[in-house]
Amino acid sequence: MLLLGGCRGAFAQNDTTNKIADSTDRVFYKVEVESEFPGGIPAWTRYLEARLVYPPKAVQDHIEGTVILQFIVDKTGHIYDLKALSGDPVLQEAALRVMRGSPKWKPAVQNGRVVKSYKKQPIVFRFGPGQ
Repeated sequence: MLLLGGCRGAFAQNDTTNKIADSTDRVFYKVEVESEFPGGIPAWTRYLEARLVYPPKAVQDHIEGTVILQFIVDKTGHIYDLKALSGDPVLQEAALRVMRGSPKWKPAVQNGRVVKSYKKQPIVFRFGPGQ
């Protein structure tokens, strides 16, 4: 059995500096209320279990590991500027593919307002016992 999943929670970048996208629209690194997958961690886990495919080459070569994805969640929950920051390239492509198909996320909140924010999301690829 192959185990696919994300860490128990996603995490935002720890940098407290805000990136200015333009003079009126910021993309926040740190926010009061993080953006999240709709339905939270349980829904994220179900989403991964249903859609994440362990790459055949990774199975063949017994490649395990964690891929860290970074992206921006906009004010309407759409994700963009998606990239893999770490992990084996074979696993990165599978993680990027599943994230590209993701439904809209619940956007972050700062000072009572919905804002754009950076998000880092780990996706873990592990073989089950006896694999």
